[in-house]
Amino acid sequence: MFHKISVAVFSTLFFVVIPQLAIGQADKAKKIDEFVSQFVKAGQFGGQIIASENGKIIYEKAFGMANADFKIPNQMNTRIGIASITKAMTAVILNRLVEAGKIAPSDKLSKYIPDFPSGEKITIEMIAAHRSGIPHRVMPPEAEAVAYTSAEFIEKVKLAKLAFEPGTQRLYSSGGYAVLARALEIASGKTYAQLLQEYVFGPAGMTDSLTFTAEPVMERRAQDYFFTPEGLINVPLKDYSFLVGAGSVFGTASDLHKFGEALVAGKYGENAKTSLVGNTTFVSTGSTNGHRSALEIEKNNKYGYVVLSNLAGAFDLISQGVKEIMEGKELSVKQIAFPKIIPNPNKDLTEFLGHFKRSDNGGETDILLKNGFLFASDIKLYPIRPDCFFDYRFYGEACFIRDAGGKIKEIRWKGIGFDITWVKQ
Repeated sequence: MFHKISVAVFSTLFFVVIPQLAIGQADKAKKIDEFVSQFVKAGQFGGQIIASENGKIIYEKAFGMANADFKIPNQMNTRIGIASITKAMTAVILNRLVEAGKIAPSDKLSKYIPDFPSGEKITIEMIAAHRSGIPHRVMPPEAEAVAYTSAEFIEKVKLAKLAFEPGTQRLYSSGGYAVLARALEIASGKTYAQLLQEYVFGPAGMTDSLTFTAEPVMERRAQDYFFTPEGLINVPLKDYSFLVGAGSVFGTASDLHKFGEALVAGKYGENAKTSLVGNTTFVSTGSTNGHRSALEIEKNNKYGYVVLSNLAGAFDLISQGVKEIMEGKELSVKQIAFPKIIPNPNKDLTEFLGHFKRSDNGGETDILLKNGFLFASDIKLYPIRPDCFFDYRFYGEACFIRDAGGKIKEIRWKGIGFDITWVKQ
């Protein structure tokens, strides 16, 4: 009798719990769709979103245009640049080659690139940890539209002055990761594309991902766009061969999700998992020339999501909202607050011009004047009130701060997930 009652109770609980779980997942999927749809209708998001709970995909959808000229919509198999999430893949390859005894973190860069300036002071570990002193960008924007082999690009990096003595500071560096990718090629005797396939794509079952090479046509590749008050515009021409190992991979949200799951599951080895997965989640993001990416997988696979976009727009608002929904939190931004762009209220735009450096040593930028608008490097700034401007690239507000004498001394640039001060030099 007791056995039969126990079975009956268990069966009842089993059939009650599962529908509740399904309802919860459906509710989250609906919330994501409703939240994202308002940005899509406003023309400020295009790309792909995937969300999962307990290892099960509960939401996947493509939005916007892969090619606005021909009105070709994004689909779930459209390839979009993943930007700096490429660096996490390079880190996986490094860990695998270390395990294979083909390279060591303590190796000097000069072992692989003998004539690299200060190569005897720079270790592989320093490059991977962004402590080498190699600048983030090593060429002017116009030079980034030229195709390079990995070996050719290293020659460009050699010409760049180190930002600091190797190992003494930290500076986020795509240039450094391009050097790291070249060192991995030399250490293994394989191309970066071959290393990706062997150590990253293959183990995770990523069938739609590849690293950029300049000449071949990339099937199903999305074009990149910026949002402006007048509508979409094409991004400046770039050839992503200058970002091999740092931001060169194109793929899909599905493949990125597989990458994250493979990492937290230990498919890339415990060393990669330990070095890349935090105490609670694996998180990686990227931004390059119009395409944006965000990937997060909870270490026990309780939830995960990927937001991949070929239209920068309100990306940070969207990825934050998806994260909050998947974590079961209230949305911090429930409706879009569109910025009100106004005619320039500033008497003299030239007073804003100059060279600015981040107070946290995170980088530098030049404020330029082109066709009546201010630009921070290639980011266009739209006036919203005196001394303050809106940036659609990162959906942030840049306000110029004056000293007691009325002269510009710094920029306070704030947006979702960032609050940065840039000091005039």
